[in-house]
Amino acid sequence: MKADPHQRAPGSVLSLRDLHAYVGQSHILQGVSFTTRPAQVTVILGRNGVGKTSTLKSVLGLMNHTGVIEFDGRRLSGLETHEIVRLGLAYVPEDRDVFHGLTVAENLRLAERRGLTPDYDRVFALFPELRDRRGQRAGTMSGGQQQMLSLARALLHDNRLMLIDEPTKGLAPRLVSEFVATLEQITAHTSVLLVEQNLAVARRLADHVLVLSEGRVVRDGPAEDVLADDSSIRRLLGVAADHEES
Repeated sequence: MKADPHQRAPGSVLSLRDLHAYVGQSHILQGVSFTTRPAQVTVILGRNGVGKTSTLKSVLGLMNHTGVIEFDGRRLSGLETHEIVRLGLAYVPEDRDVFHGLTVAENLRLAERRGLTPDYDRVFALFPELRDRRGQRAGTMSGGQQQMLSLARALLHDNRLMLIDEPTKGLAPRLVSEFVATLEQITAHTSVLLVEQNLAVARRLADHVLVLSEGRVVRDGPAEDVLADDSSIRRLLGVAADHEES
């Protein structure tokens, strides 16, 4: 029996039901449905262009869409992005999106939420290098340092859910390992919806895995079950065995 798209999933932090998203005349997401659970890391896998980033942007109200999106039981339809974020949802974009002409301290200050006390102690404990670079302009930092800053902005306040889009993309293997260790600390206390192409990272972090193909969910289940079918996953992602990074 087909599930009622308006019925809330019990115990979910985020629930998407029959989500369709569009860019102009292009139908990007075609009936995406899934839930994320408290204290879990849900990883979205898929080839480029299948709708992974569009899923995150739809949750944030940044794309035209239809369907039901609920966060902590509250419908997000009609809310502005800043209102969604204030509900306890943080976003780390794929392109890092730091303000290159501003210093580290200024970038962090812009991420502070009105009426809430930012937790700089936590941020600098996770990223001590940022403390030392507070006066440095973000545009003069390396890609890895900018990724630290992007994550740090999202961690200034407690969140019920973090949306993180390909945080290890373009990083050297050594930096990937360091970031995964940091993400493990973050995910110990916060639910995370993570877009990631690196299978080794997914295996290390994921509690639950979704695979998107052509705007649809084609795999959805516990990480150990979905990722156990190695040949199928690699075929869906279009990667060979010797291309996996660690």
